[in-house]
Amino acid sequence: MVSGDRAGSPATMAPSARNISADEMLIRSWLHNRSDNTRDAYGRDARAFLAFTGKTLGEVVLADLQLWFDSLECADATRRRKLAAVKSLLSFGARLGMLPSDVGAAFRMERGRDTLHERILTQENVARMIDGEDDPRKRAFLRVLYVMGLRLREACSLTWRSMTRRQQGGIATVHGKGGKTRSVLVPAKLWKELVALRVDNRPDGPVVPGHDGGPLHAKAGDRIVKRAAKRAGLSPAVSAHWLRHACASHAQDRGAPPHVVQATLGHASLATTTRYSHVREGDGAGKYLDP
Repeated sequence: MVSGDRAGSPATMAPSARNISADEMLIRSWLHNRSDNTRDAYGRDARAFLAFTGKTLGEVVLADLQLWFDSLECADATRRRKLAAVKSLLSFGARLGMLPSDVGAAFRMERGRDTLHERILTQENVARMIDGEDDPRKRAFLRVLYVMGLRLREACSLTWRSMTRRQQGGIATVHGKGGKTRSVLVPAKLWKELVALRVDNRPDGPVVPGHDGGPLHAKAGDRIVKRAAKRAGLSPAVSAHWLRHACASHAQDRGAPPHVVQATLGHASLATTTRYSHVREGDGAGKYLDP
């Protein structure tokens, strides 16, 4: 018979179990009120880091962070994202006083090479992707990603409750990254395509439905983009986000003010938007100067 404290109570739990529980509580606090995507990705990164070190967060030292980072076998951008997630967690814990110090603050790395230009499709590329899709539902989904500049999950989660008709086209209220909401113009041609897909008047019905009429899942949306890129003879790396990049780049090429593009895409900084203002072939500063 067990006497005194009950078995499994905090007083009789092993120190390691209490520490692991504290780490999990810290992770959950750190992820609170973040988007579903961020919670999933950052949570995986943090827990993978802990599994790699075999330590509690309070025991981690800079060498552990460096060794884990060096062990990652993935694209440079992915390694940086994982590092940023873990450093954010360590900083959060230190600010709350739950960790003895912010060991991630001392981690330094060189700025990564900007490869954005490698992920911007030409207008001809995008046209081949969209025009090569015969299914009206899938073609409309590609146009939503490109014309509205939406992220994959933003496009998949769009419902008719978020859509407001205007004299020419409409306005979509988009719930984006970080819980931020923005209004995005829906041109008249695209609005007509989307209305043609609507099967009932339910306000919570998906704007672009899945094949069964229900919500379009992100994985299915990704397959639509991948197959369209393959038909167009483009790189297997093309993703929905490439169409978002193309929206920002092509709109500015055609004279859209950067602040308008910024509002459409929901960029927190105008500097992010202006990265898409790339130099066209045959263009340069010298062309605008009097020799």
